[in-house]
Amino acid sequence: MRNKIVLFFAALILLSPIADAKKVVKKSYRKKTAKHYKSKKYHKRKVVKKNYVVRSVSQNEMLNCRQYLQQKIDNKTYAVGIDISRYQNINFNTLDTNLSFIVCKATEGVKLIDRKFAYHWNNISGKTKKGAYHYFLPHVSGKQQAQLFLSVVPFEKGNMRPVIDVEQCWAYNKKNRNLNVANLREFITEIELALGVKPIIYTNAHFWNTNYAADMKDMANEYSLWIADYRGSDEPGVPKGWSDWSMWQHSPKGRLSGIASDVDLNVCKVDLNKLLIP
Repeated sequence: MRNKIVLFFAALILLSPIADAKKVVKKSYRKKTAKHYKSKKYHKRKVVKKNYVVRSVSQNEMLNCRQYLQQKIDNKTYAVGIDISRYQNINFNTLDTNLSFIVCKATEGVKLIDRKFAYHWNNISGKTKKGAYHYFLPHVSGKQQAQLFLSVVPFEKGNMRPVIDVEQCWAYNKKNRNLNVANLREFITEIELALGVKPIIYTNAHFWNTNYAADMKDMANEYSLWIADYRGSDEPGVPKGWSDWSMWQHSPKGRLSGIASDVDLNVCKVDLNKLLIP
């Protein structure tokens, strides 16, 4: 009996380190598991899964949007057009002939001239309405930007009214908000004095609302709005200050005959003649 008791306690002494080791391993596993569920990697994986679901829904909505737009295009409610810059290599001999309008990038800031502008402008056929846009930089003189734009583009009767591309770029700084607004107003004024027409403003709702809406609500609705919105809705979001849109850039990934790369796709829902220089 005494021997059995001795053996029993000996076994306890021998097995206790194993039990302790198991506790350590178990505790370590719990810590590791908890750490895993708190980790960025785990949450990133969860976000990816969640985004995958959202993305699938968006694709369905995009399909519905394309169908809706196609109906509008087929029944001639919307005119179809593209905007182009140096990033597109275009063969005008094979370019889609169903386009109602083409808008070319001409200038940017106070110095840059798009190297393909002259080629694009001179090769747009007579039946397709043509226009030009300037990529606006908010930190430099609006008057000088407008002068560069007007010196490069030979605007004449029947062309689309000048377009000011007002979108997010490296030059925006919240501290310079008043300067940004002043330069845009200056640009607009210079165009109106030179050509006697109001320019078209290209922008997107969130950007305009953040940077210009509060300071330009007195004048925005006087200008035709060209809105960029790729969300796949039946209608684009309209910035504060405007009651409606005239042109809608609904996709940056269009494919057309005559253009090897992606191109921006647009529709116009107003009478295109109202957007021309009289």
